[in-house]
Amino acid sequence: MKEKALCNKEKNISIIYSISNFLKRVRPGMDNKNFEYEEEMKNLKQAHKEWTQAEIYFENVKDDDLIDHAIYNLEAAKKKYFYLLSKVRERVLEENA
Repeated sequence: MKEKALCNKEKNISIIYSISNFLKRVRPGMDNKNFEYEEEMKNLKQAHKEWTQAEIYFENVKDDDLIDHAIYNLEAAKKKYFYLLSKVRERVLEENA
């Protein structure tokens, strides 16, 4: 099961790259002083940090009893990040429409 998650690492890197490009396109057109998404972006960055930490934990866990825990944490962190990202994306699209 650990091998499957490691194979997904390349997929995750591709997803993060795509998200990063999306955020770069969104932010330059906005005035930083009036950036209304400050709280959402803060939460998104925190969720990304949690996801990264969960990946590091998963890669370094040695105890077989903790592998399931590491996988659960990794999946939960990833879902949280994508949820927050979709909320930011929806808000940006609504306001730019």
